[in-house]
Amino acid sequence: MERSMRRKTLVFALLLALIPSQSLAATKSPTPTPSPKATAKATAKASPSASAKPTATKKATPTKKPATKKKSLAPSPSPKWPPAGYKVMDDIYYRTPSVEIMMNVAAGNSALAKAVAACKEFSCGRLQVASLIGCVYWEIESKVITPNPDIAGSFLTMGMLRTLAKKSLPKEIVTLVLPSGELYSGTIAVVPTAITCHQDATTETVPSNTYLRR
Repeated sequence: MERSMRRKTLVFALLLALIPSQSLAATKSPTPTPSPKATAKATAKASPSASAKPTATKKATPTKKPATKKKSLAPSPSPKWPPAGYKVMDDIYYRTPSVEIMMNVAAGNSALAKAVAACKEFSCGRLQVASLIGCVYWEIESKVITPNPDIAGSFLTMGMLRTLAKKSLPKEIVTLVLPSGELYSGTIAVVPTAITCHQDATTETVPSNTYLRR
């Protein structure tokens, strides 16, 4: 084995499960001044008219608006690691996701959605993988099996599937569809048997699926 390539290979057990003051006025009434008395003829003098009542108005003190405090946005939390529900060997994490998880992931990934749609016609497997160190590309080896009608609890191998998947970053979860060349049947299962996280580039086509029927 070349030193330039770091291979991490996993061997699986066979799996059957396939996806919100008021202003105050100070007023003082003036005291009327008495009219002077006449000795011979009384002359009526007009009483001095009351002066206008002065009004003292208290000016309202402008209220200062409280300073607006800016809320700092907290950074998004990092994805939980290790991911829940995954099995691990060395620095590789893997699991067979439920159909619901596959559909949720495919809803935001057009390429994956297309691959999932093909499983209405062909028998497929499901797999999610991740690596602590990241991979230049992934290699998945799978068996396509069906129950042996002659021996209870045993299986017949219909063919072998080899899947090459894209580069992934450290701790990035890659969701894969493993499509066989066999028409869909409830009795056919695509079971991963080995996973390799390659650290060197390849001249092969990535992504790709190669199925060899027995």
